[in-house]
Amino acid sequence: MEAQAGASLLFLCLLTLLNAPFDWASLGLTRALLRRGLELGGWWPYLLALVDAALAGVIIASLALVMAIGVQTFDELAVHGGGKPVLPLDALFEGIAKNPAAPEYWWAYALLLSSMIPSIINLAIGGMAFTRGIPWLARLLLQWIPEGKAVPEYKRQPAAIGLTVQMFAGAGLGTAAQGLLAWGLIFHLMPSIGLDLLDMARAVAAFDLPARIGQLVAGTL
Repeated sequence: MEAQAGASLLFLCLLTLLNAPFDWASLGLTRALLRRGLELGGWWPYLLALVDAALAGVIIASLALVMAIGVQTFDELAVHGGGKPVLPLDALFEGIAKNPAAPEYWWAYALLLSSMIPSIINLAIGGMAFTRGIPWLARLLLQWIPEGKAVPEYKRQPAAIGLTVQMFAGAGLGTAAQGLLAWGLIFHLMPSIGLDLLDMARAVAAFDLPARIGQLVAGTL
């Protein structure tokens, strides 16, 4: 019973609270860049959407490190109170390293990737605007949908299909761009400069910041 209560407190309370400021920061960044891109016009909305997507990867990496410190603090408080660690980080990191696609680790990925949702929406909107603005495609659709005239019966369905495909293709393009940027940043660019995310989380756990702070506080009493 204590183990279930500890797990519920960790996953539903602590990790949710740690995740909330990063989601808020991601949303604020997306809104700021989207507004600035619309002010500048031209290609700036698309370029700043890509900047937003890249910065989302930085936010995810920062959240992962903060979550490691939070879980470590929670477990050490649980042990100090006479209980057992709820989520031992050594076992978690070892399991992710051996089998990163295992379903038991999907919760961690979901928490981290939730910070990408505003950036995904930004790029999806940018992708739809991009496909809407392709000159030859816009002219073709205008020929099928003349201004001020009724669309012939035989052209209505193909025109509707074309507009729908154009919208979903743009959204898919933006979402794919977000995934590629985050994947390239976290799994290729950061490791290439010695900043592998899993190794960084292990280093943070090995530093054991909660224990050091506890020792510092105890020494001052």
